[in-house]
Amino acid sequence: MELKKYQQEVIGDLSQFIEQLDESDRLNIAYETFWAKKGISLVQDDDSYLRPYDNSVKGVPRVTVKVPTAGGKTFIACNALRTIFESMPAEKPKVVAWFVPSDTILKQTYKNLNDSNHPYRQKIDSHFGGAVRVVDKESALLGQGITPTEIKEQLTIFVLSVQSFAANNKDGRRVFRENENLADHVQTYQYAEKIIDRADETALIQVIAQLNPVVIIDESHNFEADLRIDMLNDINPAFILDLTATPRKKSNIISFVDAIKLKRANMVKLPVIVYNHRDTNEVIASAIHLQKSLEEKARILEQNGGRYIRPIVLFQAQPKTDDDNITFERIKTQLIEIGIPEEQIKIKTASKDEIKNLDLMSRDCEVRFIITVNALKEGWDCPFAYILASLANKSSRVDVEQILGRILRQPYAKKHEEEFLNLSYVFTASPNFRDTLENIIRSLNRAGFSAKDYRVQESQMAIESASPNTNESFLSMGGSLFGDDSFEDENAQNKQPLSVEKEDVEIDVQIAKTVINTPDSQQQAKAILDVAKAGSDNYNKQIQESVNNDDMPSDIADKTRSYPMKDTFKVEAEKICLPIFLKKVNTNSLFEEKESYVPLTSSMLAEDFNLEREDCNVDYTRTSTEAVLVDLAQRRADEYTPQYKNIKPQQLEEFQKYFRQLPADSRRNQLASKIARIVKFDEIAEPQIIAYIKKTLDGLDGDTLIDLSMYEASTAKAVKDKISGLLTAFKQRKFDEFLDTDQIKCENNYNLPKRIIPTRTVIGLSKHLYVEEGDMNDFERRVINEIANVENVLFWHRNLERGRGFCINGFINHYPDFIVHMKNGMTIIIETKGDDRDNSDSIRKLNLGKAWAGKAGNNYRYFMVFDRVNMPNAVTVAELINRLKNIGE
Repeated sequence: MELKKYQQEVIGDLSQFIEQLDESDRLNIAYETFWAKKGISLVQDDDSYLRPYDNSVKGVPRVTVKVPTAGGKTFIACNALRTIFESMPAEKPKVVAWFVPSDTILKQTYKNLNDSNHPYRQKIDSHFGGAVRVVDKESALLGQGITPTEIKEQLTIFVLSVQSFAANNKDGRRVFRENENLADHVQTYQYAEKIIDRADETALIQVIAQLNPVVIIDESHNFEADLRIDMLNDINPAFILDLTATPRKKSNIISFVDAIKLKRANMVKLPVIVYNHRDTNEVIASAIHLQKSLEEKARILEQNGGRYIRPIVLFQAQPKTDDDNITFERIKTQLIEIGIPEEQIKIKTASKDEIKNLDLMSRDCEVRFIITVNALKEGWDCPFAYILASLANKSSRVDVEQILGRILRQPYAKKHEEEFLNLSYVFTASPNFRDTLENIIRSLNRAGFSAKDYRVQESQMAIESASPNTNESFLSMGGSLFGDDSFEDENAQNKQPLSVEKEDVEIDVQIAKTVINTPDSQQQAKAILDVAKAGSDNYNKQIQESVNNDDMPSDIADKTRSYPMKDTFKVEAEKICLPIFLKKVNTNSLFEEKESYVPLTSSMLAEDFNLEREDCNVDYTRTSTEAVLVDLAQRRADEYTPQYKNIKPQQLEEFQKYFRQLPADSRRNQLASKIARIVKFDEIAEPQIIAYIKKTLDGLDGDTLIDLSMYEASTAKAVKDKISGLLTAFKQRKFDEFLDTDQIKCENNYNLPKRIIPTRTVIGLSKHLYVEEGDMNDFERRVINEIANVENVLFWHRNLERGRGFCINGFINHYPDFIVHMKNGMTIIIETKGDDRDNSDSIRKLNLGKAWAGKAGNNYRYFMVFDRVNMPNAVTVAELINRLKNIGE
């Protein structure tokens, strides 16, 4: 299982924050600069998600990722582990404390992470060479799989519930007590200042604290109490990653995922179609009819090559008490009397679980209806759930807040050809539909969505009887709440819930049977599908209109300084679609015989790369400056610098003592393995890197190996630079080969964004496409100013960098400086270089740019511009201006 595009963006945001932290050291400055580069200034504003960095856990990076329900938070966390640990010293024990909010989710998380066949575990194994051990609290208390030796050789993941680790309850106190199973760890303790006074030295919490773990917190909005902050400080974390759909005010958010991105990735069934009926009997009738209709559509879809889907209805009851099984049994009996086969109905409550051992996605499963209250609110994940039907009595508040998120997950994370199977449905019978809608919005907010993500309809008869002074008429005939603020409340989750009258559910079996069998009922089911189709079309249109290359999440869109295209150039600019390189791939599909093309990535060019066949002469010469810098980096520490950056002196001394005692061959093997943990390439397996490093170390004497191990950062850099150069050269050769054999083509793919969000802007120039353009250095400014003065130039744009602008994708990713559009329709791509920048990187960019222009067609040109100094195929500023003047004449 691979990351979806939005999930890759989350990991990219995490990586960028860590890189910024490496540059600025101080957490608050790194966080502020991280967002400043995205065009956002942090302010002390209670209404904003983004405020100055909160340092509740002193000196420890703590960042939050906001991901809605069904967005794959756990899979994101699995992938984040590698990114986090790669930023840390190789000697640091790879230990994770993975906290979950409840025992239900703990069992599910532990099961999945411990299952070698599950995609979560497979991804972690691939990132850590299979040396992974997952333990729960009970195993940890017994010392199983976590001896000091095992800890050194593996990634260890402790899966823990928040409650079971709190010192204020009986179960939690077990982790503070003496534990002879963990006594061997005491001699390995490195953090004397982090010893927990109220815990025995052999206690589990003491051991975890001394291992300085990376902490993952699932549903972190449940982790805000002061006692829990104290617990985080107790366990001495190296890095904390929070994941939640509803961040709290103290969250240091570095990445937002909104509903649109999930919908594009086919992760959720949106919009939610909400339909209000006159009474509970109509709700049941519509639910039964729609379930049958959706199942028939799913059957036809499967016959035409689609996946198996059996739509399920969740009947949500309102019993007198949460475990009042008499109510649920009566409802089940009534549904059977209405005509639903008994084997298709199951009860799921806090005290009765008839689906516990069922595989609801199995073709052999008969279940189509589940009766519940809110027992499905967590730890239950069946994408076949399509319809939430409230059986609340007329006087009861429709309480869907806890479980609406259970019907949002898209089966197989795939867009289905039958559009009705890409939506979810809520049926209610509420006399006060406005309150119901507000509650639905609270439920959507709880799941990380908003009022923009549903469409609503009331039954026509209910509307006719409504008071003319109400707003319900606005909701009729598929009316959309998109953009209507009257129902959206950003702080809704903080409101106190309305009181709920626990009365018997009103189901009249005879009336319900009559309603189900009347033509009007069947017609109403068809009307619901009509509403669903209109709502889906409207929602998809909204998504399409929102597409732009910056794709700023709606949560923070109003906080950004964005700039639209100038009206003068907008019509012409929107016609531009720049070519990128596409790679021919074999689809291996029974339904698609022709070869297809996908955007080229540089990793596609490395498939046959083998380090064993490459030159292994690495220059390990180290300058005195490098030695000093490495030495300082190991010893510098203060409150603002994350402690994970620094190797504990005792750790370093112990390794050096151990290393000096080894014979030369063993030193070589140890050093190669150590450096390989730092030098990582996605395209090259770690064993191949280790073997290559060993070859580079052949012939070096013992003292030299000791020296290289002492200054591992410099040693790793030398190896990484060498391998990177070899890999890039190989990719370039493969790229040229693919071009020559027509395995790569260049086709229009990139549209200029409707708005841009530059970090800083420049003023005083003419003919720029957007109201404001991104900042530039003095040489770039001089070049573009002269370009703007050329009569043939219509407009220009300062291309954004690093995944935000136009990229020439080849053996490297090249983001050129400027896009210039001529009056004759030609587009010129320009890269500027100061005279001190004529290096190998410039040569690679120039070669790629010229290859792109050669394949893109006659309407495109590429120029690399120097002031005076030139290189083959590049031009000076004067030469560029002369050529632009001649274009179009």
